[in-house]
Formats: sequence, structure tokens, C-alpha cells
Amino acid sequence: MKHKSSASPMFDYKSIFEDIEKTLIDAGSQNLPKEKIIDNLNWFKNLHKISLTDDDYYWILVYVIFYSGFKAATVTAKLDPIRKNFPNYETVANYDNAQVIKILSDPEIIRNKRKIKSCVDNARVFRDIVKSHGSFQEYIDSFEPNESFENLMLLKEELEFKFSGLGRVTAYHFLTDIGLPVLKPDRVIGRIFNRLGLIDSPHLLLRTVVEGRKFSHITGHPIRYIDIVFVVYGQVKSEEFGIERGICLERNPSCKICGVKNRCNYYKLNFAKR
Repeated sequence: MKHKSSASPMFDYKSIFEDIEKTLIDAGSQNLPKEKIIDNLNWFKNLHKISLTDDDYYWILVYVIFYSGFKAATVTAKLDPIRKNFPNYETVANYDNAQVIKILSDPEIIRNKRKIKSCVDNARVFRDIVKSHGSFQEYIDSFEPNESFENLMLLKEELEFKFSGLGRVTAYHFLTDIGLPVLKPDRVIGRIFNRLGLIDSPHLLLRTVVEGRKFSHITGHPIRYIDIVFVVYGQVKSEEFGIERGICLERNPSCKICGVKNRCNYYKLNFAKR
């Protein structure tokens, strides 16, 4: 039986993205200068060009684990103390149980024992990878993740296997933030894609990633830029972009100002006939 997709083959990815991008900038400009918002957004267009050191990679691994399951604003406010406790992989790899207990007593950090222990265990795994490959970049490159989507998914699978705290969504988050061509299929993007009729359920992670890659391919924007625009559109608050209240929220979304409401199944179901 052939699978029937809910997404129309004529779906106008370019128009949809441009309308969301414009709505986001217009909404944010009520609180920040439009030029500032655009500058902040454009920063995400160049992340895939940045060269990362081993310690950069480890830091991304650390904060991705802390963000998992928590509100983004909660973790963002704690990033400085988190980094202070996990300064680099070589230092953390030598932490013993006493150091873990000390971190758990720090009132400024998110005192989640499972996350803290994962970051310590991962530092040791990370150190072993660097020793065997020369650098973490060489390890990533060994999968040739930019050569095919299959290679990229094989890398994702291996990362999930090797590192504690990297799960089905979190592994995508790590790949996204190190500049590889996927977005993080979290509940925000899943909700927006589902409302637009791109996916049948916000829980279809791989399908969400594939649709995100289509937006990137058709618009010509790096996928990290696609990711940040959709995330800010559906987050509760994003001060960096002037958003005091998100647009495509789970509850009480701001449908009146949404630039794609006429293409949205949620709007059609709840408001279009009123």
C-alpha cells in the first residue's frame, strides 16, 4: 500500500517561509529596531561556516543536554554557571564523585543529577574519541555527513549510542548546532509543521527534519536559519528578537497577526468560520 502524505506536493515552501519571516520581524519591531532583529537573525545564516574546536564541540554537547526537557529561557539564564562547572572536556573527564556532589550543591546551576552525570561521562567518551581520531572534527568528518542524508543519519545513530543524554530529539539538536543540515524537530517546530499540514503528527521527527530540509533547499537559506525563524515564531518569548509573546503558541496563538493563517489548519478549524 502506497503511503499517502498529508502535505500537498504543490506546497509553496518559499512563500510560507517568507510570510512567517516577515511576520516575525514585524512583530518583533514593536519592541526592537527592525535592523537589530535582522542582524540577530542573520547571525544564524553563518553558523555552518564556523570552525569548531574540540572544546567548542564539547560545550555544545553540554548545553544541548541541559536544554533537553527544560524551558529554553530557564537554561539560557543558567548558561554561565553551567559553563563554569563544565569548562572543557579534559578537565571534566577527570571529575570524580566528589566533584559531582560539589556541582549539585551550586545554587546557580540547574541541579539535575542525571544531566550533570551525563556531562561528566560524556567528557570521558569525548576524550577517547579525540585520542583515537586526532580531533572531534575528524571523527565527524569520518562519517562524511554532508555527502548524503544516509551518512548524516548514521552519524546521528552513533552519537545517540555513544553519548549519555542524547536522545531522538536531542541528537538532532546537537547536529543542528554544529552546523550540519538538519533542524531540531522539537515540539515547537512539530506543532507549526502539523498546523500547516506538512506532517500528520508533531511527533513525526524524521518527517519534520525532511520538511525542514525542503525549506532550506527551496529558499536557499541554511537550515539553522530556517530552524531559528520557526522556533522564535512558536516560542513563548524571545527577547533577542523583540518577541514578548510568541505567535504560533500551543495555547491561545496570535492568529490575528499570523502571516500564514489562511494556510493553517488550526486557524481554519478554530476561527475561519466565525
